[in-house]
This record gives sequence, C-alpha cells and structure tokens, in this order.
Amino acid sequence: MKSTLLFLCVVSVVVITEACKCFLSHPQTNFCRSDYVIKARILGESNVDNFRKKYKVQVLVNYKSGYTRPFRDSVIWISTATQSAACGVTFDIGNTYVITGSISNGEFNTHTCTWNSKVTDLTSFQRNALQNGIYRDNCNCKIRSCPHNVCEQGEGCLAPYATSSCYDEQAACTRSLGTCQWTQNSC
Repeated sequence: MKSTLLFLCVVSVVVITEACKCFLSHPQTNFCRSDYVIKARILGESNVDNFRKKYKVQVLVNYKSGYTRPFRDSVIWISTATQSAACGVTFDIGNTYVITGSISNGEFNTHTCTWNSKVTDLTSFQRNALQNGIYRDNCNCKIRSCPHNVCEQGEGCLAPYATSSCYDEQAACTRSLGTCQWTQNSC
C-alpha cells in the first residue's frame, strides 16, 4: 500500500512539473513586451530536432514597427518548442495568426505564454487596437492584474481577475490627460 501511494505521488509530481505555466497577461502587455508583433500566414512546418520546430510564415503586417524586420511580404521562420508541455505553440498551416515573441541572435521565437491568436478569433476591438496602433502607442501604460479581486491602488490600469477576459477582449489601457485609464470600459 505504501509503495502504491509513493508511486502515485511521484507520478503526480512528474505530471505537474511537465506542464507549461504562464501568468495571465492582457494582449496589450504581451504586445509591449514582445520584440515583434506580426500578422502572418502559416506556410509550412519543419522539425529542427526532438525539442524545437520552426514554422515558415509570410508576414502580412508588422504591427510593432513597419520599418524594421520582419518586413511586410517577407517569408521568415519562427521557432518554438515541439511539445506544449515546454510551452510550444501549434499553428495550423494555411491559417492567418497574430504572432508575438522574441528575437534572439536574429532568430524569431514564440511560445504559449506570448499572444498568438488566429485572426478570426480576435475581437473587433483587438483588431482595431492592432491596426490603429492603440496597443503600440500606449506601452507606457501598465496593466496590473488583481488576483482574487484584491486591487492595490497605484499607477496604471487595474484589471480585476474575475473580469479579465472582458478587459482582454474589449479594452486597452491608454494615456489621457496625463493618466492611464481603460478605454471602452464596458467590463
């Protein structure tokens, strides 16, 4: 009996430690933390090794900066882990996504803790915020989440955890008259 319990405890720990864990972040926060933010069509996939794979993508829009890499209509490779447990992303070939991530030694990287979404899954507010630079132009405004709905006062926009999906889908934190506040706050 003791050996069975010990075995179950060990298996539980292994399963728990193999999962990818991310802090919930507003799309604007992910946008601002990322080295690149693009709209891209997935052209193909290639395994690098047992741990990494790359996606060949055609860049349709560079939301972060239209004057730096990756350029519109260029074809680039984006690297990610092969396993979701290692925060690897899976893209469907032929579909169009908003992809965010980091650039390291000239290599584009992404993972599940950044903002990667099919364009068809974006809300109209998110599409507008990307196209019109609302996220880009307000990176100086910080979004603070409130776990357990306990929000401490301070600089930036507060996002209560219970309604965070509403804020993610329908609002941006923008500067107006010297302070940061939520736009379209219907949450």
